[in-house]
Amino acid sequence: MYFILMLAAPVFGALFYIGALQSALPPRRWALLGCVFGPAVLPLFMAKRRWSLLCARGLNYGLLRA
Repeated sequence: MYFILMLAAPVFGALFYIGALQSALPPRRWALLGCVFGPAVLPLFMAKRRWSLLCARGLNYGLLRA
């Protein structure tokens, strides 16, 4: 069990690092969180990504337009 967790930690760190680079978030912070907590950080990451997009575009901008 511990061996699997030790192998999965760098994988999740790399995935969060790449996702943070694409979303203009601090990549080292998210890579560290991904290594330590694994996929449990995904909801927090998605919320932070959404919040930074909302702050950059403003409240009056609609993302889903018909």
